[in-house]
Amino acid sequence: MSVHEAGYFVARPDSHINTYGTKSVSFRFRGRSYNFALSHGLFSSADIDTGSRFLLKVFSDALDEDIKNGKPLPHRILDAGSGVGVLGICAAGAIRAAETPESLLVKEAEKSSLHVRAQDRDELARIFTEYNARQNSLGPETLGAWTEPLLAGPGGWDLILSNIPAKAGLPVLEDFVRRSAALLNAEGRVFLVAVNTLSDFFDSAIQANSSLIIREKGPGHTVFMYARKERKSETSFPFLTKDDFFIQCPGYIRRRNEYEIEKTSYHLDTIHGAPGFDSPGDEILVAAKLVVRLKEEILSCFRSENKKNEAVKAESPESPVLIWEGSQGHFSSWFAAHFRSAWGIILAERNILSLVLSRYNTAIALKDLKTKSSVQIVCAADLYLDREKILGEAEKAIPGTGSRGFPFIAAFPEFIPQVDIIESLWEGFAALASPQGIVLTGFSSAEAERFDRKKPKDFSRLGDLRKKGFRALAYKKTL
Repeated sequence: MSVHEAGYFVARPDSHINTYGTKSVSFRFRGRSYNFALSHGLFSSADIDTGSRFLLKVFSDALDEDIKNGKPLPHRILDAGSGVGVLGICAAGAIRAAETPESLLVKEAEKSSLHVRAQDRDELARIFTEYNARQNSLGPETLGAWTEPLLAGPGGWDLILSNIPAKAGLPVLEDFVRRSAALLNAEGRVFLVAVNTLSDFFDSAIQANSSLIIREKGPGHTVFMYARKERKSETSFPFLTKDDFFIQCPGYIRRRNEYEIEKTSYHLDTIHGAPGFDSPGDEILVAAKLVVRLKEEILSCFRSENKKNEAVKAESPESPVLIWEGSQGHFSSWFAAHFRSAWGIILAERNILSLVLSRYNTAIALKDLKTKSSVQIVCAADLYLDREKILGEAEKAIPGTGSRGFPFIAAFPEFIPQVDIIESLWEGFAALASPQGIVLTGFSSAEAERFDRKKPKDFSRLGDLRKKGFRALAYKKTL
C-alpha cells in the first residue's frame, strides 16, 4: 500500500510526496495547528525533533518579549538547513499572527513584506518544504524553498533560524557562526540549536565572532541567540554557480588526494557532508570492475549511438553518459579518467554540494582532452519523477539527447528505509536509457537481489559481479 493509499496525503496529490513521504504529523505552536509531511529520506522522520521544538520555544519567548517592548517584527527570515521546513513555516505563522490588524492597515503596501528563504542542500528537502508551506497556507510569495548550501544567497536578514546538522563538520559549523552573524541586519538575530556535546564549541565560536545574547541549555540541546558585532554586514554569500565555491569557502574541503581504481588514477577533492571522503565505497569498486569487463560492449553501444547527423560538428561532444552517484564524485571521476573519451557527462543527484564538487572533480579528469567534452549537473530528487528535468538539461548540453536518451547510465541511488524506490528506479531507467542503451547499478547484495527480481521485460541482464557483500549489475535495454 502506498502512502497516498494509506490516507496520509489526500489533500493535494504530489508525486514526490507520495513516493518518499512516510508520515504526516500535527504540531501546535503559539496556538496554531500545523501539519508536516515527513520522510525517512530526511532528518527527523518520525516526528518534529526535540531540537527544533526547543528552538521554537526560545524563539517564541523572545518574540513575546519583542512584542511587549514594541520592537519591530522580523520580516526577512532565513531557515538555514530547512529539512521539511518546520522552523521557517512556524516562524512565518507566528509573525503573521503577531501583526495586528491596525498595523496591516497602516502598512497596506507592506502586507507581502514577510518573506522566508528556506534552504537545504538536499533537493528532496526543498520539495518537502515547498509542499509543507502550501499545506500550511504559505504561498511562494511568503516562503521560497531553495536547494543550496547553508547561508547561500543575499544578506541583510532580520532573523536566521537553524537546527544545524552536527555532521556538517566543525570547520563548516565555525564558518556558519561567523557568516551568519555577518549576514544579519543591524538589529537582526540568529537562533541556533545544537546538541549539547557541541555546546562548548558553539559557545566559543559565537563569542569570538558575534555578540551572544542568550544561551539556554535543555536536556539534550542548547539554543543560542546571537547578533552581529558592530561592523559592516556582508551583503551576500557565494553561491554554487561556479567551481570556485570551495575556494571561496575552504571550510567545506576535507581532503585533497589521489586515488586509483582498476589501475586508473584520478584526483579528488572531498568535502564535509557527503559520503566517501576517505575512499570510494565498495559498490563503486565492484561497479568499476564490471565496467572494465564490459568495456567493449560499452564502447560498441556508443559507436552505434553516435552516428551524428550533418548538423552536428565533428568536434562536438558525443552523446552523454548519465551518472547518479550521491557522494564525492569517485565513480564519475574514475569513469572520465578511464575512458578518456569525448562523451559529455551529465551528473544528477539530490545533494547540490556533492553535485558541484563532482563536476569539479570530473572536469579535472577531462582537462587534458582535446575535445569539447562537458560536465553538466542536474539537481534532482528521483530518476523517474525528474526525468524531464534531467533530459532537458542534457538536451541543452548536447542537442538530440532529450529525444534519444542516454546510451550509458550508471546509478548508485540511496535506499531509504520504509520507502520502496525500486519500481521508480526501473521506470526512470526505461524513460532515460536510449534504445540498446546500457544501465549499470551498484548496491549491497540484499538490495541488488530485490532490484534484480523486479527487472522489467524490456531489459536483459548484461553483467553481474559480486564482491565483499556488494553487487554490480548491468542491463541492456532491448526495446
